[in-house]
Amino acid sequence: MSKTLAIMAAEIRTTLRRKSFVIFAFVVPIVLGLVAAGVGWANRNALSNAMAEAQAAALAGPSSRPTGLVDPGHLIRTMPPGLAGARLVQYEDEAAASKALAAGEITGYYVISADYVQSGQVTYVTDDYDLASDRLDRSLLEHLLLVNLLGGDAGLAAVVQQPLQLQITSLAPPVEASWITEMLPFFMVLILYLALVLPGSILINALVDEKKNRVIEVLMTSVSPTQMVTGKVMALGLLGLAMTALWLGVLWAVARFGGQALGIPAGFALPTALLGWALIFFLGGYAIYGAQFAGIGALAPDINQTKSVTWIVMLPIIVAYMFMAVSSGNPTGPLAIFLSLFPLTSSVVMIGRMAAVEVPLWQAALAAVLQFVTAYFIIRLTARLFRAQYLLTGQPLTARSFYRALLARG
Repeated sequence: MSKTLAIMAAEIRTTLRRKSFVIFAFVVPIVLGLVAAGVGWANRNALSNAMAEAQAAALAGPSSRPTGLVDPGHLIRTMPPGLAGARLVQYEDEAAASKALAAGEITGYYVISADYVQSGQVTYVTDDYDLASDRLDRSLLEHLLLVNLLGGDAGLAAVVQQPLQLQITSLAPPVEASWITEMLPFFMVLILYLALVLPGSILINALVDEKKNRVIEVLMTSVSPTQMVTGKVMALGLLGLAMTALWLGVLWAVARFGGQALGIPAGFALPTALLGWALIFFLGGYAIYGAQFAGIGALAPDINQTKSVTWIVMLPIIVAYMFMAVSSGNPTGPLAIFLSLFPLTSSVVMIGRMAAVEVPLWQAALAAVLQFVTAYFIIRLTARLFRAQYLLTGQPLTARSFYRALLARG
């Protein structure tokens, strides 16, 4: 056990010297988290200022100056309570209204045309040059005209002005839709996918470099193949786990503290159980793929020959990622359930399903057990590749030779 831990510690130190891994695994999520926090803080301040201005305007109430009204056709016969004097002042003619406007007694005045019933023409006169027509509050005059056109019936005018009170009753569970609720399955799938792929590619590169430098030959004289593969897989798995936890932590912080400033609905929070399951499925998935990546590194004479084999090994996880990206709208279908239980695809598909819908506990538990059982046998098989006849061979690496060696048939 001590030798396995020593290999693991050495591998961790070596990987942390790789700038590309450190930047993507740790620097990028921290920077994204800070950017999201900055945007949320700025938007929150903007919202606070807007709310303060709206509250101040509400406390100040309507303008102290009323609006004038000129009705040469004598259409207005009924003045609803609360409008006369305080909010609308009626004048005999435009000259009187214009004089009041010049004296600053009113903000402006309406002139209802004498043939309003036929033309519907109303003119508003003001001395405010910057006033935009779409900002003018027409509700007072509209209500006044409706009341008088309907014979003075204020109740009927209110119904005509707002004829529909629509009430919607939904039998579905109440869910406040937002960008984060729609994108959460995709985010979870993407994080798990990257967490599986990045450490695995680094593991292959590290093993190929050690073979070229003949470091691995020295190590094999003092450790067993099982200790070698276990230590290396555990080292990159631990770093991948830290990377996954950091990315999930940033996503949790955005959901927890973003609030309305980032369009997060009130009361939304990432389920703690989902985060825990994500870490569990990462461990199982990485054990499966990390062991195979270690086997590729053990057999490959150079890094260029690993690309095609790596792509074939990763094909199930790529298919799972594409399936969840395209078909996430049906997470309860038979194919989605099968892929979430199949050990080679469950890391991505199961987490995507759990982020989208409520998955039965027995399915999640069964998928995790199948993953770790599969990982155990793959690690045992991969340990066979860490032998002299494989490590020291200079034969080209192909997918066929890799699987023949993995199954001890060649």
